[in-house]
Amino acid sequence: MNKVWENDLVGVLADVDQSELLYRDSILINKQDSLQFFVRIISQPAESFPNVKAVTGFYSDLEKWGFEDDYLQPEFIRKEKLREWLDDRLLIFKVEKRIRYNHEEVYNMFGVRVMPKLPSYEKDLKLIPVPIFSQKVNGMGQGEFISRLVEKKFVGRIVEVSHEANDTPPIVLWKEEMNEDEQFTVYGVFEKHQYAHGGFNFELRDELKGLDLEEEWLDECYLTDESPNVAFVPIGIYQELLNRLEEQEAVQVSSEFARENYPQETGSGSASLEQQASPDIQGSRQEVAVSVMEKPTSEINVPAPKGNEKEQEFLELLYSHTQDAGLIYRKENLINFHTSMKSSSLVILSGMSGTGKTKLVELYSQSLGLKGEQLTVIPVSPSWTSDSDLIGYADTLNMVYRPGDSGLINALRKAEDDKDKLYIICFDEMNLARVEHYFSQFLSILEMDHGKRVLRLYNDDLESRLYNSAQYPPTIVIRENVLFVGTVNMDESTYHFSDKVLDRANVLSLDVMPFTEMKQLPEKKKGMVARADEVDYDTFESFQYKNRSISLHDDELALLWEVHQMMQNVNKQVGVGPRIVKQIDQYLGNLPVQEYILREDAFDLQVVQRVLTKVRGSEDQLRELLGRYNREKDTVEGSLLIRLFDRYTNVSIFKESRNVIKQKAKELKYNGYTM
Repeated sequence: MNKVWENDLVGVLADVDQSELLYRDSILINKQDSLQFFVRIISQPAESFPNVKAVTGFYSDLEKWGFEDDYLQPEFIRKEKLREWLDDRLLIFKVEKRIRYNHEEVYNMFGVRVMPKLPSYEKDLKLIPVPIFSQKVNGMGQGEFISRLVEKKFVGRIVEVSHEANDTPPIVLWKEEMNEDEQFTVYGVFEKHQYAHGGFNFELRDELKGLDLEEEWLDECYLTDESPNVAFVPIGIYQELLNRLEEQEAVQVSSEFARENYPQETGSGSASLEQQASPDIQGSRQEVAVSVMEKPTSEINVPAPKGNEKEQEFLELLYSHTQDAGLIYRKENLINFHTSMKSSSLVILSGMSGTGKTKLVELYSQSLGLKGEQLTVIPVSPSWTSDSDLIGYADTLNMVYRPGDSGLINALRKAEDDKDKLYIICFDEMNLARVEHYFSQFLSILEMDHGKRVLRLYNDDLESRLYNSAQYPPTIVIRENVLFVGTVNMDESTYHFSDKVLDRANVLSLDVMPFTEMKQLPEKKKGMVARADEVDYDTFESFQYKNRSISLHDDELALLWEVHQMMQNVNKQVGVGPRIVKQIDQYLGNLPVQEYILREDAFDLQVVQRVLTKVRGSEDQLRELLGRYNREKDTVEGSLLIRLFDRYTNVSIFKESRNVIKQKAKELKYNGYTM
């Protein structure tokens, strides 16, 4: 399986004995009569990067940087010319692993850039990548940056360094641009981090400390416009910075920044705590201040980094609309629902009757500013048994196409024509009939690549004979601007979902909040505050992060693999599956900037919504997997899944997953089976 590492690495032309021992030289002429060379990595790679001696580069990588190859020259001259050219240069690049036809793994450079070697360069040079934050890139001043570090808030994205869980940079740099000068401050020491749409979220080892990066240190670091958001620091200087930073006094904070940027809110739920002290960072070139106010509970999100304002505005409006409508959803529910809508082909809202599942879909649509046919709610009938009940059929007796009464086909035709607008189609109480019967065509096409999602209404040979074929052509393209969502109740009047449905859907269960909170809701308004503008498809697409490759951490993948094996031991037809892994990866990548659901919480939710929904069967099958419920202690004993979660606490504490396992173990004890 191909894999891409998108963090920047630095390398030099490999020595002869470091060129993977495949060739006698680190430069060769390949079968295409093109120069090929091997590069030794001298910067710290991501933890998941394998221990390979060299990566491969090609002449085409260097052509844009001024190197010219003369194909008319003898091979030894062409190779020596490249060797001399590379001798004074370092290469910055990313790496892709490819599997060749003979199953051999090769590691190729891409995105290659060039920078000169410094006079201090030595053969055994080792570089450590340190992320650089700045107002220009991250959309905040130094004071707000420090505030967010102290308060464990997101500080922005730096794509050039590794985001893997075990690759936390102990120190970061802040770049302050003053006239034509650039001045750098080192901050740390950090021991953990998370990375989401809001970028890095750091956890301090102790207290935040700061130190100016002196000119003599700066002169030894590799900084270049070709990789402007990362400094490659020699390991000796890096260690000295860590030692000097540990000796500094902790950054003292001031409430000045808090008063300017986080005004105290009035009303229930808002609170503030001010603590004043003099800013005192040894050697700091400017006064800094840190907010120490508590976050008002009326806010749904932390202030967003640059580029996320519209999504933040949408989430705040959604929360406001749910309160105005008298619904008491937890903010985590709303964020979970929105993230699922961004990342899933089908979202299913589950819960007891009366929790407002359909209303939530309507409020979501209103918060996006959708109007008319842009939201289609389709009540599912218990009598539906085939696709024709939903999409209609070709009446060959009267030679017309008769669409279903649901309005689905008209909405899809409209969405096909208005590709710039967003459409939501909601199947209300979708499990009143068997989903696998009336929804079978959709289940097959929803997982296809966009552009290939085609819904067939009737055979092509009927098109010229049907009177209304211009209005209803034989096929409809389902574009990316259509979002599908369903609501379900789990009771004696409904059908349970098959694995075919569960493989394609995020199944969310909405929480019922304490009834006392209903008294705290604002008085229901006659009319909700409407959006000033409609969120079109392009804007909604800007909310989305479409992963090009799997970015799950190694521990997360290892856990999912072990869960898959456990489920396979119970039933060979049930497991996690590659599709679910990809969809979990999409969900985590699409988690919006906020502080209510962190990455470990999101992974826990995905285990509940994508994996544990498939754990169904009898007590004999599932006793070891789920464990035995002890009614006296209200605990679960002997669960293989819980033991597994205990081993992977670095991934998540799995609070929600443990609750679901406990509920399923109860069902086994009292019913003999769980569904």
